[in-house]
Amino acid sequence: MANSYTLLADLRAGRCSNTAEVRLLRFWEARNTKKGGELMSVDMLFVDEQSTLIHGTVNTSRSQTYRQDFNEGSIYSLSGFDVTRSNNNFRLSDAPVSVRFGEGTRFTRVTDSDKVIPTEMFRFRSYDQLLALANTNRQLPDILGELTAIRSTISDGLHGSQRVMLTLCVERGLSVCVSLFDGLAYAFHEKMTSYGAEPKVVLVTSINPKIVGGRLFLNGTSATHVYFDTETNAASTHLFGDGLNQTGTSSKLLHAQKIEPITVSELNQYVLTADPQTIEFLCTARVTDIQREKGWCYIGCAKCTKKLLREISSFTCLFCDNTSAVASLRYRVELSVADQTDDAVFVAFDMEMVKLTNIQASEAVQILGVGVDAHVEDELPQFVADIVGKTFTFQLKLGEFNFTSKHQTFTISRIFTERQHAPLPAFVGDGDDHGPDDVIPVQNPVAHEVSPDTSTTVIEQAGGVAAVTGENPNANYQSSSSAVPGGPLGSSKQIADPNENGKKKARLE
Repeated sequence: MANSYTLLADLRAGRCSNTAEVRLLRFWEARNTKKGGELMSVDMLFVDEQSTLIHGTVNTSRSQTYRQDFNEGSIYSLSGFDVTRSNNNFRLSDAPVSVRFGEGTRFTRVTDSDKVIPTEMFRFRSYDQLLALANTNRQLPDILGELTAIRSTISDGLHGSQRVMLTLCVERGLSVCVSLFDGLAYAFHEKMTSYGAEPKVVLVTSINPKIVGGRLFLNGTSATHVYFDTETNAASTHLFGDGLNQTGTSSKLLHAQKIEPITVSELNQYVLTADPQTIEFLCTARVTDIQREKGWCYIGCAKCTKKLLREISSFTCLFCDNTSAVASLRYRVELSVADQTDDAVFVAFDMEMVKLTNIQASEAVQILGVGVDAHVEDELPQFVADIVGKTFTFQLKLGEFNFTSKHQTFTISRIFTERQHAPLPAFVGDGDDHGPDDVIPVQNPVAHEVSPDTSTTVIEQAGGVAAVTGENPNANYQSSSSAVPGGPLGSSKQIADPNENGKKKARLE
């Protein structure tokens, strides 16, 4: 007796013996980066004739049974599966349930289906909606936009953990940065090489929105696929509908350069003789004192980290244009430093101070035990004072203000101990001006390890929302970017030699 037919929208938690007819949109491997890239499951997205999107999973023990039959874009008959409640985090579907393959699951390709099932489905979100999702880890939406810049470490043959950052114009005057690391970065480069040109429109699936330093970043995940131009109906509509199909000759690829070491004396001389610019250097020096009269903290905006204006009963953030901003106590410490050549004053902000002390600024106030009305910045915590006498390698970001007569300090963007690795190369052309009072938190997205034969990298195991569907069942399915076989595992950043001589080729913007 044949099983009854069911729609995905009618699924309820428990064992389902009925048959569903679905299109396999995408699949990927979920791996545990904490256990050397150990395979956890093979995950996928299904859609049926009613445009219901649902997340499916095959565990490790059964993955080989079904994996060889997976073909993105094909229609399948699915029966004898388990229906479980969807995870509330990292969701790839709005469906309240998800599908899990079991011992008796039958998954058979259908070549003569009479069902009209969408050939694609994406969960696009507006810029404001992406901002609302940032740092929540709740949803992994999709993004579509005009490609305006590609920043890559791979194209320059640099060693260590690799990254590609795509700047996409998603709305008039609004751009976002999509970050692809390691396996995803290699996959993007191989895809672009085989494509033979730089795409005009890029569609990226299952990204995790993050706000770092007041800027929106969209980080790739294990479920991320990348499509170019006419590979999807959605991108084709954007490409031709918005008049973006003009022929262009200028490359969008911005190259990366190693951030070179410099002595304190060379640093002081550089700002006196060089033209004003945005540039980065590495400088190894010993902390000789802390400028106590400058304080050690400030009250910043919880959203953008800028310094707040104190009103009678509230705080105002001029940067966010918010008269009722949420306040957050943050570090700002001026360090007197010196090496064998000269001395200077470096400014360390919140994130780097937290890394050094393992104590949040808000926790430091409680440790001091000062009263509510006391000026906490006047009493230096002992664990901050203990930094004096220690040697670090500082990554410094100079702005045009550093080349003026008013400049007195250098802003620290990262701090490295002797046991830590030097930073990844920075990107040429990534202009981002900061004033002397800016807080410069560092983007530190999770690095994604990949197995040489995986189809995608791993970050989080994901879960979904339908926004755009294509109704052409005969559409050709194009491969999306995925992990490239032979790509390196993990990170192997090189330690910069502070004694390296020669012409400085620091980051220029």
